[in-house]
This record gives sequence, structure tokens and C-alpha cells, in this order.
Amino acid sequence: MAGFEVRGYRCEDEEALLRAWASALPLDAIDHVTFCRKVLLDPNFDPEWLIVAEADGRVVGFSLCLVRRAPLEKVGLEPHRGWITAFGVVPDSRGQGVGSALLERSVELFAREGRTEVSIAPYTPNYFVPGVDEQAYADGLRFLTARGFEVVQRPLSMDANIVKLDESPYAGRAARLAEQGIEVRTLRPHEIPLLLGFLRDHMPGDWLRHGRALLDDASRGLARFEQFTIAVHAGEILGYCQCDGDHFGPFGVRDDAQGKGIGTVLLARCLSGMRRRGHHAAWVLWTSDDTASKVYSRFGFAETRRFSVLRRRLG
Repeated sequence: MAGFEVRGYRCEDEEALLRAWASALPLDAIDHVTFCRKVLLDPNFDPEWLIVAEADGRVVGFSLCLVRRAPLEKVGLEPHRGWITAFGVVPDSRGQGVGSALLERSVELFAREGRTEVSIAPYTPNYFVPGVDEQAYADGLRFLTARGFEVVQRPLSMDANIVKLDESPYAGRAARLAEQGIEVRTLRPHEIPLLLGFLRDHMPGDWLRHGRALLDDASRGLARFEQFTIAVHAGEILGYCQCDGDHFGPFGVRDDAQGKGIGTVLLARCLSGMRRRGHHAAWVLWTSDDTASKVYSRFGFAETRRFSVLRRRLG
């Protein structure tokens, strides 16, 4: 395409950028509120790192690049890493060099900051989807793999109808856990320090932030403590799950407590609570084939989308 410009984001680009986003990534369009919350207010956002391609006054492509400028709990600054969390070119501008120019500018920015690894798109705290949807954006996946990105994970998202969910088949497991002194129930407000300690010591890095954010909402009456389900033994949390609306997760059990059926009972109890609060469906954004086949499929979850998490080494 002759005459397009690649530059940093300007405030007046918002409407045009969101139109281009919806056109390039139709399954992942975002609104102004989400753009403000997950892009503009991200502590690591830099307008120059939201690269836009403009042709004849129209935004035709974009690349949202991030490096950590503020440390994240449990992981710090990750000084070797960079992320592209959203990348796209509108359909009528593809094959004309726009995507290549955007990617070249993105790599230049990361290299300038001394980054040796770029990932698409598992950035926390504000990623949109785990990676590139293998079916919906197959052309984009081919474009990126042809330019040095390799597939390092293939997570899936899953959905389930929970209208007819029946918790009774798992009552026996819950009873056996109770005989071992393991109680599965909703969180009580005074147990907040216990839960935060569990997340800090036993769960992946970003789960602590997820938990704290929902707990903060609950403390202000914007959520419920019942959205947390925990497995407790002798004053220690062995596993937990949380939900927000019809989004289920995160969900995990301590390594030294796995194999006892705790995860299954946690999942059954949490989903039953969601159903009682009027939700007809539950969805999980990111899980592995192993977890899906062992746990989620028992409750009617089925694969909705499959993603490729991509990584490219620099230098």
C-alpha cells in the first residue's frame, strides 16, 4: 500500500482505532470502556508503543506493544520480555506491507529496550485473549510464524451450559474429603489473609492480583465473598476457585494436595453457586488439554476456541 504512515497513538485516534480493531479482530472487538481500562490505564502503557498504521486519514492497522515499567507481584519487571497483546490489519489493507511495517516497528521498540523475547499475547495484567485464535485468525498466525514467531503453547477456552447442573454425583467425594478434615465451602471475610497467603505461596504470579481485585470489590459491596470457594484443612487452604459473573477461574489446588478429588468438588460447588445466582453458563478463557479432559469436560465444558501462544527470540 502506497502512502501509509506508521506512528504512535494519538488521543484523537480512539474512534478510528476501535473501528479498525473490530474489523481486523472481529471476535475480539472492544468498546471504549474496555479500551480505557485495559489499555490507557494500564501502568505500562506508552502511547508511542501503541503503533498505528494510517492511510488517507484512516487507521488500517495497529500493534499494541508493552514492556513492564511497573513491577508485578511475584514476577517483578521481567526485563528480558516484551509483549504484543493486540495486532491486526483491516481486511482491505492486507497483503500491502502494512502488517510487516507494524511488526518491524514493534521489534525495533523491543530491541531498543534490550528485550530478548517477545510474546503474543500472555501479558498480565491486561491481556485480551491468550494468543492467536488458530481458526478465526489463521492468516495472521501464518503471517507471524513466517516471521520468526514459534508456537510455545496451545491453550483453549471452554464454555458450559450450567442450567441443569447437578452437584449430587459429587456428594460422595465431598463426604470423603470431610472425613479427612477437608471442608469445601465459600470464603468467610475474616479469612482474607489466609487466601492471599495461599495465592502468594502456591499459585501462579497473576492469580494474587486477580484474587485481591475481586476481594476489593467484595469489600465495597460490588461483589460477594461467596464468589470464592475454598478447600480448608487444619486452618490452611489447599485449593480455591473464584468466579466473576459467568467467568469461572482462576482455579487451582496446591501441588501437595492434588489427587484427592479436591478440584472436582471445588468446581462442582462453585458452578452450583453460579447457577443459584442465576447464571445459565460458565466460561473459562484459558486452560490446557490436560485440565480440560480431566476436570472441565465432566461438567459439560466444551472447547470454544483454540489459541497459539507465540514467542520470538530477539538478537
